[in-house]
Amino acid sequence: MDSYDEIMRIAFQAEEALDETVIGKFGRRFKDKQILIKEGDIQQKIFWILEGEVYVTRKLGGMYKVLTTLGKGELIGEMSFFDKSVRSATVIAKGDVHALEFTKENFADIYAASPQWMRRLLVSLARRIRLMVEKLAQF
Repeated sequence: MDSYDEIMRIAFQAEEALDETVIGKFGRRFKDKQILIKEGDIQQKIFWILEGEVYVTRKLGGMYKVLTTLGKGELIGEMSFFDKSVRSATVIAKGDVHALEFTKENFADIYAASPQWMRRLLVSLARRIRLMVEKLAQF
């Protein structure tokens, strides 16, 4: 099966498409405290967390401040994918993490082929905006 066929399977079947071939091609494992995304980098990769959790952090002074923790089923890196900006946060593995890593090109094929991915992205963004508003209300 070629790359395009695998991408289309992911687009239309989502979790059901996750067989050894797909995981072998797009899967990445990260060890505890390993950086997936670095704040300030110009990179347009998107990660779909299959197992484990990650810290989303911002560097303030010489320290990282944890903004939130994300886990299984979450997409990360989508903001830079859409607005082509530098990474706004550093994402660090909290323990062992298994994720699928997509490039700008193959993820564009996924979301163009299947509206469920656009919905998944919008739900993810809405959840994060809600969390941010709740945190701001605490100040």
